[in-house]
Amino acid sequence: MAASPPTLPIANSAVAQSNWAKWAILQLKLIRKNPGGGAARRLLFVLLTGVLCALVVYTFSISLSPLQPFRKACYPAPSPSPKFGHVPPTHLYPLSINATLEERLQAFRNAPGVGWEPPDFVAWNLETCSNVVPNHNKDLIAKSSLTWAVLNSTTIIHHRERMARFLEQKVEAGAFDLIPIKEGGRGLIGKGRGIVFTAGNADTLNRVVWTLRLIREHYHCTLPAAIFHFPSERPEPDSPIHADLRSLNATLVEASGRDRDPTRTKNYHLKAQSIVECEWAEVIYLDSDNLPAIDPELLFEAPNYKRLGVYFTPDYWKTSASNPIWHIIGVQCRDEWEQEAGQIIVDKRRHLDAMLLSLYMLTDWRFWFYFSDGDKDVFRFAMLALRKRWALPGRYVGAGGFPRGTGSGEFCGNTMQQYDHIGRPAFIHYNLLKQIPSGVYRGFSWGRTKQVVPYPQPPAAVAPPASESTSDTRPRRLQEAPYPDIVTRDAHDVEADMLANADDDGWTIYPGSDEVRRRAALERGIRPFFHGGVYSALCIDLAWEDPAPKDNPRSKQTVREGDREKLVSAPNPLGINWDASPLEVVNWGDDDRLARFEDRVYDLGFIPNGKGF
Repeated sequence: MAASPPTLPIANSAVAQSNWAKWAILQLKLIRKNPGGGAARRLLFVLLTGVLCALVVYTFSISLSPLQPFRKACYPAPSPSPKFGHVPPTHLYPLSINATLEERLQAFRNAPGVGWEPPDFVAWNLETCSNVVPNHNKDLIAKSSLTWAVLNSTTIIHHRERMARFLEQKVEAGAFDLIPIKEGGRGLIGKGRGIVFTAGNADTLNRVVWTLRLIREHYHCTLPAAIFHFPSERPEPDSPIHADLRSLNATLVEASGRDRDPTRTKNYHLKAQSIVECEWAEVIYLDSDNLPAIDPELLFEAPNYKRLGVYFTPDYWKTSASNPIWHIIGVQCRDEWEQEAGQIIVDKRRHLDAMLLSLYMLTDWRFWFYFSDGDKDVFRFAMLALRKRWALPGRYVGAGGFPRGTGSGEFCGNTMQQYDHIGRPAFIHYNLLKQIPSGVYRGFSWGRTKQVVPYPQPPAAVAPPASESTSDTRPRRLQEAPYPDIVTRDAHDVEADMLANADDDGWTIYPGSDEVRRRAALERGIRPFFHGGVYSALCIDLAWEDPAPKDNPRSKQTVREGDREKLVSAPNPLGINWDASPLEVVNWGDDDRLARFEDRVYDLGFIPNGKGF
């Protein structure tokens, strides 16, 4: 009996073409083995021979034209390489804070990149992100480069459409209804304020107990708390952890429909679900290895959080211009620090859509972790996809470390020290400390931090402040298409657009005050790096270098110091001294938030090292 002809699940694919050829050859062999059948069989033989000849000719013609993919026989040809100058400068700008979800999805679907080939989008990215190479996430590139290479424009826009459709389905399902699930409705926005953790494996629940005791006993924080965990991590009914949590006004919540991946040490993908499904409208999310240095509820009163409704914190790395996520979300690469998601403060009344889009990516985390190093940047990508803005701390992330040098070096950072809106310590995220197996104890856990100096002022009499300049020194983009928010905000009201895509003069997407512009320009030269980790502790450290391109060095001038002359970089209108590092090492004992911090947490039963993530 003759085999059935193959189906074509993907029109004109090379696989389908090969299957048709195999089927035709099989039929010819059957005819030759069974010579009977008369004129009809002879006619079939001629037709099949013709099919094979046509396939051979077509394949040969395609091989001579490698720039015309086979799929173009059935799909419309994409538009020619985009002329980047024709993309209006307003593409960098967010939508109005009060824009509707419908408006945001329309902007998302129509964002740059439709009809563009991936190499064209990367070339466009390099206009804004040529400086990120020293800080781009090399581990993510090494893991993901092959996945990135096989994405074509059709697949990329398909992912964009699926993201938009997911949010539309959530609208249809009632996720944005005002009556919450707890009161019998379908809404996920919630009411009130609370703290959310994800924990359950190994010693992570014990860490949450230490955090809760710290904020209850020392900071007098009364916010209720919920700890989300995988079903497989449910504590035994007689575990003392239940009584501990009840006494701390905290509850365990089983994450329905989710399973822990036993092949991974780190399972990040509950984070967005815990934020979306918790009962509160205003949420502080904390990792289990994160100890606040203040009452975290105070950050709800930060002016930039109150203005924007979400507060993110920076990481040590930047997203590569070659990462296809920029094409997927239709945003030109931003020269900015990635997000460190050990702490997230968000108002779901204003940003449930972005949290749901983050949930979409973390539900299919096996795919999206090729674009985000773990869960951390899916929140930033979701905000960008929906053309939103977010608040940032008053200082770049510091490296909290041991009180003195170790076998790894003179300075060994083991903790991400995050700050509040005025640049004071707010969170001690000890993600490296917990991985050090021994040699860590009370008196030798923390003691110093390497950080950026607080809004460095220009040296005296080197240049007039930028605000006193009589001419408009803004880039042409800002002159032709000013940022939609016309208020110039100060150093304690910073948001991401005030630091992204900075040039030497601190001009960014949304320029802030002179202090903020000085910060934006100087942060371009920060170079985080790891050291140690073989026979000693793995440490994080910070260095700084003049961000001027090596092939286009900064102009110099001669200055006299006493009876000596030296060559220094010429100052810019902000008065930045490019020859001086803006980094400093400070002692915890000199900060009233940190002076007694180590003793406090050890008094609560703190154990620095552990197996859980």
